[in-house]
Amino acid sequence: MNEIKNIRTGVVGVGSMGQNHARIYSEISNLVGVADPNEEQGKLVAERFGVKWYKDYRELEGLIDAVTIAVPTSYHYPVAKHFIKNGTHVLVEKPLAGNIDEAIKIVDLAKESNIILAVGHIERHNGVIRKLKNMLDDSLLGDIITLSARRFSPYPSRITDVGVLFDLTIHDVDIICHLIQSPVISVYATGVKSRNNNFEDHINFIMKFANGSIGMCETSWLTPNKVRELSLVSTKCYGKLDYLKQEIELSSSVHGDLDFSNLYQQDSEHLNNKIIIKGEEPLLSEIRDFLDSIKDENSPLTTGLDGLNAVKIVSAGADSLRTKKSINLK
Repeated sequence: MNEIKNIRTGVVGVGSMGQNHARIYSEISNLVGVADPNEEQGKLVAERFGVKWYKDYRELEGLIDAVTIAVPTSYHYPVAKHFIKNGTHVLVEKPLAGNIDEAIKIVDLAKESNIILAVGHIERHNGVIRKLKNMLDDSLLGDIITLSARRFSPYPSRITDVGVLFDLTIHDVDIICHLIQSPVISVYATGVKSRNNNFEDHINFIMKFANGSIGMCETSWLTPNKVRELSLVSTKCYGKLDYLKQEIELSSSVHGDLDFSNLYQQDSEHLNNKIIIKGEEPLLSEIRDFLDSIKDENSPLTTGLDGLNAVKIVSAGADSLRTKKSINLK
């Protein structure tokens, strides 16, 4: 395929996220059709983009080269398995699966079938994360001591099969791992079940990394407004990143000679720098990366192994939440 415009695409599940995948596929690829068991929603999205609606996702078999799977988490494995076995490249919305076993099966199937598997950890494609990652790779910010994420949202009545850990915390788990680039050796989680007795809706989550860095996530479905923030403490600076404003604020200081007779008047210069990113829509970047990886036959930014790693870590968090103990990862 010489151009991504020629790649035949489809979307399975056209709810709040899936319909946006359909929108972007219709703009940059050859969107063939969408599948959703909800006839009203499926037809509405299909008509909006001038494609065919299918009630059964299996009807897309043979018609498409690539597909986004944006169905409830519990259906990720069977739907991904169907398309992978039929030679279709797959982008699975996060989390890759609802448990480790199914995530491993998806990764193994894709490898055995020589299929491109991408996972929809969209924040990797946010311009502020790209900028921060480049600065860390260029050693401009020193070594990471801690990364601390805050991700708050109103309660999502549409989600009924997972808690906030698998729905929201997993975003920040993936980003923190992406930035620190070291294995997680242990996790500890604590939280509450306020709105739904089956799943947690507020989490505090700590990861310890092999290189000594620490990652912390506070995630909640109990706030009236959205918060998407990441704070950095490094050997060179303090940084605060706002996903929604697409801004990074960095603070550092230069100290003069110490006067031990009056430490309260220490000579220092504080340096502040605000970086405003005006990048493209993260979902557009994610889908273009997926289609480019198919065209160029290389790995997407977020691979199946990345998605599996995130599932393993939040699964350990679920074990910690249940046992009230720190969980060691092998």
